Amino acid sequence: METKEDRCEECGGKISGTAFTCILCNVWKHISCADKLNSDLPHEIVHPLHLQHRLQLEWRYEKDFICDKCLYVSTAGYRYICSSCDFNLDLTCASSASAQLPKDQEPLRFKDGKRKTISHYSHFHEMSFFKYRKVNDEDYDCFWCEKHLLPSEVYFGCRICKFYLHQVCSDKIPRRLFHSFHPKHPLRLTYTHDSVFYSLRLPTDDVKSKCNACLKESRGNSPLYVCEMCSFYLDFHCAKLSPSLKLDCHHHLLTFFKYFIKKGDGWDSYCKAYCKACGKDCGGASVYRCVPCNFKDDSEEYYCDVCENEKNPKDPVYYCQSCIFISHIQCVLDQDKVSLVKVPSSSPPPMEIKALFLKKWIRPIIHRHQMYEVTEELKRKTYCYGCRLVLNGPTYFCEECPEVYLHEKCAKLSYEIRHPFHSSHPLNLYTLTDHSIVWRVYFISCDECRDICHGFIYYCEQCNFKLDVKCATLATHKVGGLEEKEMGRVTELRHFTHHHKLVLGNCNDPKHKTTCIICELQILGPSYFCPQKMCYYISHESCLRLPQKIQVPFHLNHMLVSRQLPNIIDSSLECYACTFHLGWGKFAYSCEHCDFDLHTICANSLRRALKCEFLRDDLYYFGRNHKSFNGSPFSSIKFDCYECDGRCNGEPFYRCLNGKINFHLKCVPIPDIVKSKYHITIIYTLPTLLEQHHIHPLILKDSFIEDDSGKYYCDFCEEERNPNDDIYYCQECNGQIIAHIECVLPGVEDDYIEIRKNNHEERLRKKLENLITGVWSDDSSLQLQAIILFTKLLSNECRAPIEEVIQAGVIPRFVELLDSPNDDVRKRVAWALGKIASNSLRCRDQVLGHGALLPLLALLNEHAELPILRIATQSLSMFCEPPFDQVKLVLPTLARIIHSNDDELVLEHMHPSPSVIAHALYTIGRIVTDVQVQSVISRQALPCLLNLLTNNYKKSIKEFACSIISNIMVGNDEHIQAVIEANIIAPLVHLLQNAEFDIKKQAAWAISIATDGTHDQIRFLVSQGCIKPLCDFLNCPDPEVVSVCLQGLENILKVGEAEKNMGTTGKVNLYAQIIDAAKGREKIEYLRFHDNTNIYEKVVKVLETYW
Repeated sequence: METKEDRCEECGGKISGTAFTCILCNVWKHISCADKLNSDLPHEIVHPLHLQHRLQLEWRYEKDFICDKCLYVSTAGYRYICSSCDFNLDLTCASSASAQLPKDQEPLRFKDGKRKTISHYSHFHEMSFFKYRKVNDEDYDCFWCEKHLLPSEVYFGCRICKFYLHQVCSDKIPRRLFHSFHPKHPLRLTYTHDSVFYSLRLPTDDVKSKCNACLKESRGNSPLYVCEMCSFYLDFHCAKLSPSLKLDCHHHLLTFFKYFIKKGDGWDSYCKAYCKACGKDCGGASVYRCVPCNFKDDSEEYYCDVCENEKNPKDPVYYCQSCIFISHIQCVLDQDKVSLVKVPSSSPPPMEIKALFLKKWIRPIIHRHQMYEVTEELKRKTYCYGCRLVLNGPTYFCEECPEVYLHEKCAKLSYEIRHPFHSSHPLNLYTLTDHSIVWRVYFISCDECRDICHGFIYYCEQCNFKLDVKCATLATHKVGGLEEKEMGRVTELRHFTHHHKLVLGNCNDPKHKTTCIICELQILGPSYFCPQKMCYYISHESCLRLPQKIQVPFHLNHMLVSRQLPNIIDSSLECYACTFHLGWGKFAYSCEHCDFDLHTICANSLRRALKCEFLRDDLYYFGRNHKSFNGSPFSSIKFDCYECDGRCNGEPFYRCLNGKINFHLKCVPIPDIVKSKYHITIIYTLPTLLEQHHIHPLILKDSFIEDDSGKYYCDFCEEERNPNDDIYYCQECNGQIIAHIECVLPGVEDDYIEIRKNNHEERLRKKLENLITGVWSDDSSLQLQAIILFTKLLSNECRAPIEEVIQAGVIPRFVELLDSPNDDVRKRVAWALGKIASNSLRCRDQVLGHGALLPLLALLNEHAELPILRIATQSLSMFCEPPFDQVKLVLPTLARIIHSNDDELVLEHMHPSPSVIAHALYTIGRIVTDVQVQSVISRQALPCLLNLLTNNYKKSIKEFACSIISNIMVGNDEHIQAVIEANIIAPLVHLLQNAEFDIKKQAAWAISIATDGTHDQIRFLVSQGCIKPLCDFLNCPDPEVVSVCLQGLENILKVGEAEKNMGTTGKVNLYAQIIDAAKGREKIEYLRFHDNTNIYEKVVKVLETYW
């Protein structure tokens, strides 16, 4: 980036010419300085203080940080960081390999060595202990006393908000403040937090709180003093001010403000304020101001501003139109109580008599808006916003805040209480209806009942002790308070899915729906959550028992690993099993080697397969907990039953994952009653052990919960089961035997299996009879309807009934219908014939034997619509499976399709269809693997392939084209020469150098195969520049590609060595020198350490022979 005048952040030198810059931070670096840092500092280190993760070198200019080793404040810039653990080391501490921490730091650390943090009632974030040193031009100041922090002294603060406190000042900040600006009520300390409000999308009125003293909006993370009864706000700095000047013209003391609000302060909250003496705007000036006279009180208490006694709101008064001064009439008329002073000409008009009338309403202490009494009809139908209990007794609601209902007792809760459950410190009230709304952004639980709180809480910041409102009314502990110990539950744990400690809690709020981050289902009952602020992790207790690695029967090659998906929207991420989208930031099981992902609930519920006699692949159960049960508002995926065509969404079903077809349980069918061949042994604990074999029939039931333990097992496989899934159970034993359907059915009596198989065959036979009648009908609508159902039958990837369709004798009719006037009929029968031909060579020969090839080729004319072209070329590729003796009939059509960017097809459709070309290439690829290569060359296929390589086609098409060229050149010098003469080598070299990886791979194969040609052909390859891209590709992680490139280079070296021995190159292997210059020798030597034995042996051979 070209610069004018700036300085390098590293050396301080003047920037001129080209340099690196960060536009956001306005930081500059010389290229040489950046390169030096880049080479001197490793990008990644392992440090003994943080062995669980590697530390990454990062540049962060925006804020200072605390080094986790020395605990000193360090300047913004380079640091080593573990982002997931918030662990930072400055460069000096990172360079030290010692894991020993100074002993004088022990009071500043937890037992595990991590720096100590505390929660303070004056700030939203946790604050860390640290040692101060001056790292910037400006000193750090204590937020309370405003004095500088002293070097090497210990403080605590929040580096995010630059909020710091002396330790001695931490207890001086009053929680409740009696201030002369608002003498009627005490002010309570709270705080604001912008990002929280905006993330919750709250109304503007709930976010902005303007300080009534300086008129600036109180935003950010600064503390704030509040009177909720009067909606009076005082920011932290104004709370330190006090009135100091008395003027004869005003009855209150005035307060000095050094810089009064000006335009731009407080997010454009500018409001004009004029001097009462000169009438000028006070914005930006130093002023004296009366705070009480500029505050409008809308509480239910009314006072005279002269005598300060309470007045009747219905009595007539004198009031000031410019401020909120109100007085009894008698007090104004009483000359002894009013100073006779000269009123400036700029003063407002004299007072007028005006009667004030109060609208009757309730003003609760803890809510800023007026509230109205709830009718009897609404009671017992909704819940109190504070205690989360059902409404009863005197109750009120707020018109401005939806769903805010409060019991009268909850509306007048004390802000501070002493409680026997926590007698060491007072507990302070935090609500959800005002600034304390920040509690919504993370999970907290009551320390008495462990219920996760969504209402008001009483909180001790010093001890992190919390009580919800319902438990705060208790004087003694609940019976069963140790229930989690009796149930064997731990109250705290660490889990591989989250980097913070997790805490036990109960989700039982009647209105608030909490979703598990792992399975994405609602949580009702015991759960574990992260208590850290701004952390949204919460999980079922059962989901934490899921393994970190699993193996599923439909992906046996690799284990699947649990991982949290990145927080980016990626529409391509979908579950292999159900095809629903995988939500960003959610958990999934993924294969580290394949592009294979599963929802957590799919991976764990689909671990048992159901064998089905009439399907090639297994079926898997999708139960009531799956997304498909209720459907997804963001997905158009519909699950239709393959057997009855009914909708499966909304009820459990079985699904064939390979064929993506579904069956209702009754359509599989799953029998209602079975008799198992297996014997279940039940052992009774008696004076003597008694064994009994279970012989009762098992009954199908939609769900079964035998107790409230939260853990339920199958009595056959002894693995955990979902209590909401369909199961078999023994009714006569009162549910003592419960088992998965998949565990029971393999062991049922043989006659049931035979009956199910016969039933399926009979249903298929009847269905085919009806379809045959429709296909042979002269009614085009009946034809189309029958053909649609035929294509649905044949699309079953699990077991398409192709043999049954052939035996039904419909192939001749399908061939006839290729000439149908109905486009939809032609398209569908073309697909059906291709599907039948793909089953086997015998089936293909039957289709060709009925004369299907010529009418299919006729569909591929230059006037055909694109859908017909796609399907017909796909079917044609199925017809051309080797051995195929009708190549000469097919090749002209294929050549025209591939070269379609120059003919009428493009004029009609604006562009050649990638899918049509891909199927045509696939067909040619099948032909050239047979003995028909020369036919392909003679039919001018090579110019068509050149066109595909050099023009802007999809990646898959270029891959196909390179693969076909490779097959053409295999084992035949004449074919290699034909490729050279078609000018294809230069485009192949260009793709090998510049294309995407998959195309490069195919181009490398083609070049390597071409090096099997004659010496002259290899010399031509070298002249086209093939050596450097082959050398560059030796760094590829794919061993197969490395081996191919090595083989190509070895073939080239052989020619160079032959020329050297002939003396034509001055006893020098010129090609070895070219490879050396391209750093190929260096890469080949590095391959001596490759894990692949074949590569190692080939490398040793090449190095010993040519170097």
